[in-house]
Amino acid sequence: MTSRPEAIAAIDGWVQEFAEAALNPVQVDEFVRSVDEEIIAAIPEIAGDPALIEDLHASTRAHWRSFLVGLSDEFRLTLPPAAIALSLSIARRHLDINVLLKVYRVANKSVFRYLTERTRADGLPAGLPRDETLITLWLRAERWIDESIEQLIDHYTGERALLAEGAHARRAETIESLISGVDVTATAEQVLGHKLGLWQTAFVLSASPGNEADVAFFDIAVQLCQQLGLPRPLTHLTGSRELWGWAATPDEPTPELDEVADTVADLGLHLAVGRPCHGPAAFRTSHLQAVAAQRIGLRAAGPCHDYRHVELVSLLGDGELARDMVRRVLGPLLGRSKGEEALRATALAYLRSGQNVDATAEVLFVHPNTVRYRVGRIEDQLGGRIAHRAAVLEASLTWLDVYGPSGLA
Repeated sequence: MTSRPEAIAAIDGWVQEFAEAALNPVQVDEFVRSVDEEIIAAIPEIAGDPALIEDLHASTRAHWRSFLVGLSDEFRLTLPPAAIALSLSIARRHLDINVLLKVYRVANKSVFRYLTERTRADGLPAGLPRDETLITLWLRAERWIDESIEQLIDHYTGERALLAEGAHARRAETIESLISGVDVTATAEQVLGHKLGLWQTAFVLSASPGNEADVAFFDIAVQLCQQLGLPRPLTHLTGSRELWGWAATPDEPTPELDEVADTVADLGLHLAVGRPCHGPAAFRTSHLQAVAAQRIGLRAAGPCHDYRHVELVSLLGDGELARDMVRRVLGPLLGRSKGEEALRATALAYLRSGQNVDATAEVLFVHPNTVRYRVGRIEDQLGGRIAHRAAVLEASLTWLDVYGPSGLA
């Protein structure tokens, strides 16, 4: 018979082995995926906010790793910065504290189910008491979650108090009211210190998935605007991973994102820019376009996306019906060989050039006869003339150009 001290020592030894195995990156990824899927499914406020979802992933990952690292030692809660960042992001979006509490209620159930599955009797060493092992893990997890919630409530309420004070609150409320469609007023201009009657070019600067470093968003936004020939922007930090901005200019600007793409990529960020707009709704319209371009950037390759270049794809969306259209329309051209890539590039350039062979050749830096040959091959594979369904072909090719073949998965 195993004595009580021996049983405790055996449980502690197994717990240490469990923690070491669970820290494997693959195991951590699987845990984060399973827990966050349940949270996102249960909380629509998070499900509809891509930046908040990234905050959630970072928080869950950091929380779980912190718990596992300290599991074999005497309990002492170390709250990860990513968990604090999630609570601040929820506060800055003016979401109710119940959203934060529900995150941890759902996570609590998911964690307990995970621990129960990992302590099945048939998976434990012979002689190790299953009930006591499970209770040991449960008690430590329960204390970890309870104390995390207590501290995060303090961070949330502190941030909400700051947001409710003075000029910062008025500024945030004014920005949110303009985005919601409230008419521009002289008072709004005074509060923001921003000329709303000028051309408005909105942008969204966000941390790319996997980038968990602290980002000096405001300084970077000013730097990027300077590189693009834009003035110092009005900015609004909406979370730990995202900043909104607007540049006001007397004339219509022509920002070229290629000029800052390397800088943005090196910083591990993503930049989305709306069309320069003018008129009473310019502030709102350009912002909505920038947000739409950012959502494309979450799935498509590249550090920068200009709404002017992805407007059609944005309107098509990335749902199953859009993917079905691309598969159906471009079926024979969807291979990944260099020859098929060249045919797709030629088809898109040809359509964008008004089906002009010489203009297409100039864009692609090839001989006009090469364009004619490729157009012939494309029409053979598609079983009909390009001109007969130019609109749907261009839409499908543009979608594929943005998302790539992997976007069809």
